[in-house]
Amino acid sequence: MADFRPVEATKARILNVHTAPAGTPLEAANAEWIEIAVNISSDLANWRLQHMRPLWREEVARPVEWEWVYTFGSPSFVREGEIYRIHSGSRVRAATHPLPDDLAPGRKHVYMAGPVLAAKLLWTRGDYARLLDAFGTVVDEIVVWPVQAAAPAKA
Repeated sequence: MADFRPVEATKARILNVHTAPAGTPLEAANAEWIEIAVNISSDLANWRLQHMRPLWREEVARPVEWEWVYTFGSPSFVREGEIYRIHSGSRVRAATHPLPDDLAPGRKHVYMAGPVLAAKLLWTRGDYARLLDAFGTVVDEIVVWPVQAAAPAKA
């Protein structure tokens, strides 16, 4: 019997990933984020966001490097229609130097790092972001594919 629970897969999903521009300092890590949309009012207790980076080594069949970057608390009651923006940066930095987008209504802002020095830029082209439920089942997955700057026109 499969361990898949269809209702779990419809509770929330990854909307998108916003990568920081090249050369962004760690103090501005809040400019990088991933958004999770809630589809069903429920409890997302112990749901986790995973960052995976392919290592592309020929000697290993499926080499990946991964880490947990955010875990929803327990309990974590959410309502249908809420959007959680999970920033790579610091909660302290957001409180002392908020970005204009941090103050925009319509999203719940959460942060991967507490202190400013714990912030880090994560998402690069080709990485994967996974949303896993409390049982470890992959609910949603997205490939990070930032928009490239337009190439200059040839003369």
